[in-house]
This record gives sequence, C-alpha cells and structure tokens, in this order.
Amino acid sequence: MLGAVLLGLCLHAPQAGAQVLWDGASYGMSPAQVQQRFPRARPPDVPDELAGGEVEGLRLPDVQRAGHVFTVSFFFGHDGLMQVTMGLDGMPAQADGMQAFEAVVGELEAAQGKPHSSDWTHAPFQRRTVQWMVDGATVKVFYMDVGAASIVNVIHQARPPDAPPGPRLETATREQRVD
Repeated sequence: MLGAVLLGLCLHAPQAGAQVLWDGASYGMSPAQVQQRFPRARPPDVPDELAGGEVEGLRLPDVQRAGHVFTVSFFFGHDGLMQVTMGLDGMPAQADGMQAFEAVVGELEAAQGKPHSSDWTHAPFQRRTVQWMVDGATVKVFYMDVGAASIVNVIHQARPPDAPPGPRLETATREQRVD
C-alpha cells in the first residue's frame, strides 16, 4: 500500500520537463520535436554553446517581439531542450537597443505583472537585467552596451530540480579592482 502511494506521488509530482519555455517549446523536447513545432527552424551553420555545454541545435530567424525582430536559438543538453534565447537582430546603437529592451520589458510586465528581480549596472559598462518566474521557468531580458552598439537577449530557461545554481556576473567594486 505504501509503495502504491509513493508511486502515485512520484507520478503526479511536477517535473521540469513540463515547463514551457517559449511559445509551446518545452524543457526536454528533442530537436525533432522543436522543429516539428517550428518548421522554419534550421540547424545553424556555426552553433553557439552555453557555459554549461548546451549546444544551439536550431535557429529560427525573423521572429517579431514587441515591435522588434529577433532570432530565436534553441539550446539542447543531455536532457533535451534546456534554453531558448531570443537575440535582437544585428547590434543596434545603444539607444535603439535600450528602446527594444524597454519594449520587451513593457510587454512582459503587461502580461506577467511586476518582475521577480531587476538589476542595472553602469560600470565598467551598462548592463540591465529584468527577470520573471513564469510557470516554473525563468524569463530574463538582458541588455548590455558593446562600444557604441548593444546586445539585447530574451532568455527562457528551466532548471532541473537537482541543478546547482548558475553563475552570476558581478562587477568588481572599486576596492576589488586591480589598477
């Protein structure tokens, strides 16, 4: 009897695999399943790789979000789909990148409410992050200055229940810097 109860609890426990990352793409999907969901997605000529070893298996160009054009990258690890990253096309000027960042943040605030966390760092370069927890997945909007240009990403990821915390970028304080 106890075994049946434990089995029942295990079968009904929430799993990372049920977490929708972006537009019907769920954690753990295979590349074939993602491509079936997004027929225009293709393997990239030169795939990107995340710090955890996940590899970009598919790329989907020309996706509209908050009035801007993004390219969507699907990253796969040993458990299948691990992360979906939307990158603003090109490297727009800082003002244009910030406008795209704020448009996406505004869209997410309208849909999801107040963000879970946010950060704005100015040194040694401007970096902004706004993050929501949506149905067990993390949605993070990221902006960074790169010279006169900028990078804007919208990152959708789910972490397996047993995953260690991810790396955190920190800017050195004046006392920590070596001049």
